Formats: sequence, C-alpha cells, structure tokens
Amino acid sequence: MKLELSSLVALLAALSCVMAGSSPRPFGITRSHNTLTTSSILFIRGGAVHESSTLADLDSKIQSAALQNKLTIIDFTATWCAPCKAIAPIYKELSEEFDAQFIKVDVDDNPEAAQKFGVSAMPTFVFIKGGEVVDRLMGANAARLQELIAEWSL
Repeated sequence: MKLELSSLVALLAALSCVMAGSSPRPFGITRSHNTLTTSSILFIRGGAVHESSTLADLDSKIQSAALQNKLTIIDFTATWCAPCKAIAPIYKELSEEFDAQFIKVDVDDNPEAAQKFGVSAMPTFVFIKGGEVVDRLMGANAARLQELIAEWSL
C-alpha cells in the first residue's frame, strides 16, 4: 500500500493532534509544536540514510522497521575506507528509490554493532527483515547492492 506524500502529511497532522490531546485543525492553521519536518516525514517513508552511533539506537531502529515489516539495510562503513566513500552517494540514491530503512554505522564509532553483526571488512551491507538477518554483501558492488535491495524489499 503506497500513500502519497500529501496523504501521509494529512494523516500525521491528524495523529499529532490526537496525541497532543487537541482537536484536528484545518490545513493552513498550524501550531508550532505540531509542525512536521521534512526529516520526520523521510524517516517514516524512507528516502534518507540514518546514522546510528550506538548499539541500542541501532537495535531500536531495527525493531521499529520489523514491526512495519520493512526491510532494513545497514551500511557498515569507516571514514578511512575509500570504497565506502565511493559507494556512499549510490547508497543515498537507493534510499530515495526504495521503500526501506537505510542505516549507516561507522565501525569506529559503534564497534559493538560491527561485532554483533560479524563485520570484518568495509563496506559490509547487512539486510534485515522481520528482525532477522536475511542477507549480506561485502564490498562496494553497486549493481549487486541494488539487486539485493530490490529482491528483499518485495
């Protein structure tokens, strides 16, 4: 089921009013604490690469996606890794093309996550669906990355 952005914004506006304990307001009448941001909309529908600097944060994002039956792709990267830098713009483009959660983890900032997922080379892409690892890709192979995302995001 795909929602258009305008429908999603209307739904979120109504939900934010309900959660704040107020009645829905017509469009054009806004209150500052109910204003939606572009980043909050992108987080819900995809289209952004989210960074995760702690294992707890990463686990939380994985669980959230699992509850929505949404594919999560984790890019384990490092600032000193040339192939990681080369594939980063492609990973970003793919995040805008596919309805999945895209996460970037710097292995130097979050070694616990790298250890949990058995990452030994960069870049490594880990594919998670329903909270379980379903596939992985080692190396900066853009074509294979796109194939795996297409396969698992069905």
